[in-house]
Amino acid sequence: MISIDLDAIYIDAIWLAMAFLSGLLMKRLGLPALLGFLATGFILGMSGLTDGNLKQILGPLSDLGIILLLFTIGLKIKIKQLIQPEIWITASSHIIITTLTIGGVLFGVSFLGVRYLADMTLESAMTIGFALSFSSTVFIVKSLEERGEISSRHGRFAIGILVVQDIFAVVFLTVSKSVLPTIWVLALPIYLYVVKMLLDRLLNKSGHGELLTVFGFFAPLIAGALAFDLVDLKYDLGALIIGMLLVNHPRNEELSERMLNYKDFFLIGFFINIGLSGVPTWSNIIIALCLLVFVVFKGLLFIRIFSFFELRARTNFLTSLHLSNYSEFGLIVGAVAVSNGMIDNDWLTTLAIFMSLSFLLSSPIISRSYELFEKYKDTLTKWNRTSKDIDKQAQISGEAKYVIIGLGSIGLPAYYHLKASFPDDVIGVDYNADKVKTLKAEGCNVVWGDSTDRDFWDESNWDKVDVVVLAMSDYASNFNSMKQINKMKERQFKIAAICHYDDEKEIFEKLNVDYIYDYKTSVGEDFAQHAMEKSRKVIL
Repeated sequence: MISIDLDAIYIDAIWLAMAFLSGLLMKRLGLPALLGFLATGFILGMSGLTDGNLKQILGPLSDLGIILLLFTIGLKIKIKQLIQPEIWITASSHIIITTLTIGGVLFGVSFLGVRYLADMTLESAMTIGFALSFSSTVFIVKSLEERGEISSRHGRFAIGILVVQDIFAVVFLTVSKSVLPTIWVLALPIYLYVVKMLLDRLLNKSGHGELLTVFGFFAPLIAGALAFDLVDLKYDLGALIIGMLLVNHPRNEELSERMLNYKDFFLIGFFINIGLSGVPTWSNIIIALCLLVFVVFKGLLFIRIFSFFELRARTNFLTSLHLSNYSEFGLIVGAVAVSNGMIDNDWLTTLAIFMSLSFLLSSPIISRSYELFEKYKDTLTKWNRTSKDIDKQAQISGEAKYVIIGLGSIGLPAYYHLKASFPDDVIGVDYNADKVKTLKAEGCNVVWGDSTDRDFWDESNWDKVDVVVLAMSDYASNFNSMKQINKMKERQFKIAAICHYDDEKEIFEKLNVDYIYDYKTSVGEDFAQHAMEKSRKVIL
């Protein structure tokens, strides 16, 4: 292969152009852009560009992306969510069963004379099985964000499972490196207590400008990743925990939104880096394709284990579907195993291809998850062993005339406005259980519910409802809710929905939304009208 030595500025131009064009192509095909970034990595890996320069540029981007991703996840996770048995028991038992099953199959196949597996030991097989027991944090969180499901019940379960898996990863890395955390790890609880108070004060004083952005890098990188790395703990776990320390801060959402675009950009480096792990051979590709059968195994195993707990069949299915892929951590396990002489270096390329193929397989399936559940609802319900529904859908009783769905920065003020005029005729719906609990304590008429679930619309009484307001801040949730509304046999109520861009408005018009609030345009008009009304009152 020809080696091409280019200056950093030219390499930047090449990978950025390729990443954008390949991501755009995937979008046109109805697939996530990240699959285009993966393809960019494989193409660059075979292009002859100097690996040193390319990896020197993309390596730090990848690390920053992972740190910011886990930090923003932490900003949405509370400790009590992780101690639920359906999370830690499911995650632990799934890792053990998957490791033993995949490891056992690989070790068994090695006796059949397959050249690629001929020299595999039991230890090597179990190591690979362990590497393939993890689900991809990056892929899952990106999928949940794009679909507006981070705060949903199944979104929280999926993230909880990922956090428990991350704890297993810390234990593995500690044991495999034969390096125990330093004695200073005992001071970690005190450090976290002190740093929480410090970060709370710093965040309060950071304002709303560039200083808030700098804080968004300082907190996860310095207070989290660096501090944990100094005591020989996994650095990205530090970023996650620092985020969790700030979960109850009043500026939590503002900080998360500020770091969103930075995280998305830096993660491009992560996906491209996967493709740079090695030039694939036909043997790598064939083995990776054969291993894809375990994607189905992982998903079915999650469904089976979750079925022992009190989850609805839909929550079980959606959570398991998101977790049915393979993690970037597999490459880390592979690298450690290679350095210890447990597996051949060629396995790193195979694992990278396998992980990419699992993303490629999962993406279109996740995009059709609602339709798939409705199609196979009866079968999936039979598989679910429990009958009690801990997240039973809300049922609108028929007394309300105005239903506000989504109680965020837009929906909650709308709810209070209608409540002031029609105190007995308005009800709010949100799928953030903590928010619903808080609002109920304040005397608000609100219920937990998932408007993207067909049952929510079919099982409620809509006879007296005049208007349903889709006020969720993300377009995907409003869009998916409207698709469910259009499946109703008949509806008498009007629909109002929020959009931010012209193309979203066109789609809502095609979906028969009665009133579309163009946020970027209408907010200025509403402000001007409100200002004029207040001015007249002052003059009078």
